[in-house]
Parts: sequence; C-alpha cells; structure tokens
Amino acid sequence: MRESSSVPEEVKFRLNYLWIFVIICFSILIISLWYFQLIKGEELAQKAVENCIRSLVENAPRGRIYDRNKELLVTNRPAVIVSVIPGEIEDLERLSNKLGGILEIDPEQIQKKVKEYYLNPFKTVKIFDDCRINKIIEIEERQDELKGVVLEIQPRRKYLYHDLAAHSLGYVGEINKEELKEMNAQDFQGGDIIGKTGLEKYYDQILRGEKGGKEVEVDALGREITTLLHRKSIPGKDIILTIDKDLQQFGENLLNDKKGTIIVSNSHTGEILALVNKPSFDPNLFVGSISPEDWERLSTDSNYPLSNRSIQGLYSPGSTFKVVTAIAALEEGITDEKRKIYCSGKFKLADQVFKCWKESGHGSLDIYGGISHSCNIYFYTVGKDLGIERLNKYMQKFGFGEKVGIDLPTEALGTIPSAGWKQREFHEIWYPGDTINLSIGQGYLLITPFQLHNVISAVATEGIINKYHLVKEIISPDGKLDKEIKTEIYRKIDVSPNTFKIVKEGLRETILKGTGWKANIKELEVSGKTGTAQNPQGETHAWFMGYVPLGESQICITVFVENGGDGSEAAAPIAKAMLEKFFNIQR
Repeated sequence: MRESSSVPEEVKFRLNYLWIFVIICFSILIISLWYFQLIKGEELAQKAVENCIRSLVENAPRGRIYDRNKELLVTNRPAVIVSVIPGEIEDLERLSNKLGGILEIDPEQIQKKVKEYYLNPFKTVKIFDDCRINKIIEIEERQDELKGVVLEIQPRRKYLYHDLAAHSLGYVGEINKEELKEMNAQDFQGGDIIGKTGLEKYYDQILRGEKGGKEVEVDALGREITTLLHRKSIPGKDIILTIDKDLQQFGENLLNDKKGTIIVSNSHTGEILALVNKPSFDPNLFVGSISPEDWERLSTDSNYPLSNRSIQGLYSPGSTFKVVTAIAALEEGITDEKRKIYCSGKFKLADQVFKCWKESGHGSLDIYGGISHSCNIYFYTVGKDLGIERLNKYMQKFGFGEKVGIDLPTEALGTIPSAGWKQREFHEIWYPGDTINLSIGQGYLLITPFQLHNVISAVATEGIINKYHLVKEIISPDGKLDKEIKTEIYRKIDVSPNTFKIVKEGLRETILKGTGWKANIKELEVSGKTGTAQNPQGETHAWFMGYVPLGESQICITVFVENGGDGSEAAAPIAKAMLEKFFNIQR
C-alpha cells in the first residue's frame, strides 16, 4: 500500500500568505467600492457632470446714456470675446502657443491671464476682446486643436460722438487684479468690464446691470451639443444727463485748439448744462483693453488729454479772486460804498513795491470801480487791512480746499494758504507781502475751476450753492422713471444781502464799462469778472466767470484757458459766444 503524499511545510506557509494577500486585496477593493459609491458617490457624479456641462456667463448690456433732450450719446454693440475654460485645457503651454499665433499675442500673456484669474476650473477666463472676423473663422476651423477655447458674444461700449464730453462720460475697461480684490469676487471675475473714470465709474453699479448665464452640454472636443439652462441677463439702467449735446459740442469747438475748460450751470437746480475739457480723447480706445501704443501716446502727451481740468486742474485764480476779497472786506467793515482808494499804479509795502496792471494807475476808485476795473492797488489796500486769517475764513466759506460734490470721481482739493499752513509746508512765517499777493488771487492759492464756479454761483443766488450734478434722471430697463435727481443745497454762504448787492453791481459794471466788456451782450444782463493769473511755468492763464438772470434762476458760466494770456481777451469772448448759443442769439 502506497504512502499518501504530503504538502511540504514551506509550500503551506507560502500558500497561507497568498490567501492572506488575496483576502486583503479583496477587502481593499470592497472598502473602496463602498467609499466611492456611498461616501463620495454624489461628489464624483457632480464632477462627471461638470466635465460634460459648461457654464457660460452672459454679461448684461450697460445702461445707455442720453443728453437732456434724450439724444443718445453712449450705447452698446455686440463683440466676440475669445475665452478659455481652464478645466478643459489638456496642455496650457501648447494651447497658448497655438492660440497666441492665431490672435497675434504673446503666448505667455495667455498663460499669465489663466493663472491670474483662475477661480474655478469651469469658469471662463477672457483672453482677447473684440475679435476680428478672420480670427473668428480660424478659431472655429481649428476647434479640434483648441479644446477649452470658447467664443462668446458680449456687449461692448460704443461712444457715438467719440471725444464729446469724454472727461464727463469717462470710459470702461477690464477689471484689474487690485480691483478684483477690492470688489466682491462672487460678482466679478477676470475680464469683466467696469467703469474706470467719469460717470461710467461714479454710476457703475447702476449702469452695470446683472449678469445672466447658461449651462450647455458639450462633447469630448468641447463642442456645444445643447443648452440645458439659460438665465437672461438684466440690462443696466439708462441715465439722462443734464448736459445739452449741442451746447457741449459748441463749447468744444470754441476750445478746439486750446487747453482749458468751460462750465455752464443752472444756479437754481445745480444742473450742469455743458462741461467742456480740452484737449480730449476718444473713450472708444479703452473699450475692452487699450493698445500699448495708444496708452503710451495718451499718457505721455505733455498736454495731458486724460486730465479733467474742471475738477482736477489746480491753478491760481488771478483777479477773479478779487470778488472774494471784496466780499470779505465789505463784511468785515474794511471798506464800503463810500470809501475811495487812490491808485497811482504802485503800492509800497516796507521795501517792496507792488504794481497795478495799469502802470499809469486808475486814480481814485470806490468799491464798484475797484471791481469793474480790476484795480490791483484797491485790493492790495483792503487785503492788507484784512490780513491772512480773515481772508482764509472767507476762502473756506466759499468751499476752497474742499470737493464741490459733483457726481464725478477723483476731485482735487487744492491749496488754501494760511500762516499755519506755510509754517508746516515751508517752515517759514507768513509775510504781509504774502497777503498782498493773495488778495489778487496770486501766490500760494491753488483751486480747481469748479471751486471758482462756486463763487459766481453764490453771488448769483446771493448765498445758495445747489449741488452740481450731471445726471438728471435714471431710467429702468422697462423704460420707466426710476429716479429723478432733486435739487439739493450744497452750501449756504453767510454773507449779508447788502454785500451781495454791492458786488453784483460791481460785476455788472465790469461788463458794461470795465475789463469784461468783451463778454457784453446787449440783449442780456451779463455780469462777470475777468482774471489773468501769473504762471511760473509759462504764459499766463485766462479766466472769466459770470452769470445771466433767467426767470427765477441764473445761468452761471466759468471759462478757463490754460496759457491763454489775458482773461479779457481770451476767456471773455468765449463766455459771450457760449451765452449767445444758450440764449439762441443770432449774429
């Protein structure tokens, strides 16, 4: 009888280990299936859906902008935007090289944008704005090589009259990295268009509207198969301006070859009827993103076409400031209707001699003659008697050194000097000669044209400055009135009615028989004041400010011509032409 075979102990030992290994493998497999099916099943299913469903944002058309007569100034047009979806890109460097070659842009720029604005793998990142038709065709033809690239039709801004009122309207552009950090990331993403300057920025939230979007199913190559969900965008609200397009255009033609600004307002409502700033620029250049060449040209231009001179330019007011000195002197009892001051053409203070603009002198003048003939000696005399502290008090009364509160961003404050200010800035005491210079609007005083406009507005209304505004009405997308901008008192000037009466008579005489005669219009009761401001950097600046009664209100005008020379020669005729245009006086 044969002996039964036996398995060697060594083999048994190895088999046991094999069975243990198999059991462990099956256990891991079962646990993994349990984990991925039950625990992570919903999350993985969602990712699978996301891999075949593409979410696209639909930007809202910005609200349109009209002039006060409902003439369209700013609208929107369709533009094709080239974007990428990071989660669908297989090789970013390869894709960037191909797309960069088509669009003629640096591939590294594409990679930088994708990395910079990467917030969600399935959110689009804008690469190129306003793509031309030939590039669109090439991208469509090569779609199989450009997986992750999408073409979207989005609204883009269109400024119908190019540089007309450009500084007031402002412009739009792509949100930058710093702005994206400051704003709510849920509402914005890289490539979004926002208001950058002017009314576009100030009323951006109103003009912007609300985004829409859609979810589309795509195939393995990223081609759209069907739309699963579509939420329409809500257009931004329209705004109706206070500006009259024809008056604005007329003013821009008057300053066409000059540097400066024209402000025309209704003192009763605070409405700005024209706000001219020259030189200007075309906001259409900034739509999407401005080219490096255009930006270099505009930003390095020595005439500063991007500067809004009316609220950002800081200048000496020259003789227009004599109105403030006159009001201060009358209110403080330094002068009155009876006091006369003799002008020989020279004013001596210690070892200094200050001259009048009329070398032969004006002779004996009262307050009316001092204002109408813009006599330096008259104002040197009352300015010296007033002193810096009392002059400073009246500068503050009229809002110098403060924002005027107009609905535009980036107002400059200017400089109103005082003894304390000079000590802080220059570590020097205030000299009587500083007061003499200040009394005629020279020296350290720097103001914006709008701050000077405060003065003539206050004189015209005898103490009430209504808040300036460029927007008259806000209209909802359905065409209904959403909001009407009401008249709002911005500042009350605490000055006696008699002082205003005297100054107003002096300003009327300025036009009838003084330095402002070139602004005289026989059909109108124009009152005003000219100014010629010395400029250390070159030719003198020319000023004119004035007003004309109109029923219960007054039409106020301020003209500033940078390096324009004499105010009576350069600024007064421009004011006359603007007023004739407004009142429809034909010549």
